[in-house]
Amino acid sequence: MSLIRGFIAASLDGYIADRDGGIGWLAPFDEVDYGYAGFIADIGRVVMGRGTFDVVTGFESGWPYAGKGGIVVTSTPLANAPAGVEAWHKGVPALIAHLRAREGENAGGDIWLVGGGGLQAAFIEAGALDRLDLFVIPVLLGEGVPLFPRTPAPPRTLTLEASLALDKGMVRLTYTFHRP
Repeated sequence: MSLIRGFIAASLDGYIADRDGGIGWLAPFDEVDYGYAGFIADIGRVVMGRGTFDVVTGFESGWPYAGKGGIVVTSTPLANAPAGVEAWHKGVPALIAHLRAREGENAGGDIWLVGGGGLQAAFIEAGALDRLDLFVIPVLLGEGVPLFPRTPAPPRTLTLEASLALDKGMVRLTYTFHRP
């Protein structure tokens, strides 16, 4: 069974981007080996919101997920989408059902919810996120884009599966979710 996974970095005070939406504060940690190569090798499909898609397609290096299937949750058409990337307009519950029904088509790998906390929070609320790798970065931003938006959802219990201290004070925390 393919896992639906989160793999995301946050400042020590819980932000994934600064107040302007920037992630330049992560640059001093770029040379840290945090296990991305092994992680991405396990991924068969990426899923992201439109805002993340627009940021990623603006990278000078081009689409970083070549060879992976892709779904972009959006209400507007995708112009010039990379090969294998499709727009999704039917909402998160239908997307979860779609992903679970297509598990055999995920290029033999897991599904990665790329980007912001909003989409991940929606999957968590639906009980569909299986695993979260959270990288805590030793920076205090003071304000910015929160790791997860505020939600009226009830508390969720997670199990810490692993923790790993990395270079420059980074910490990798791997959690699995209990089903509601």
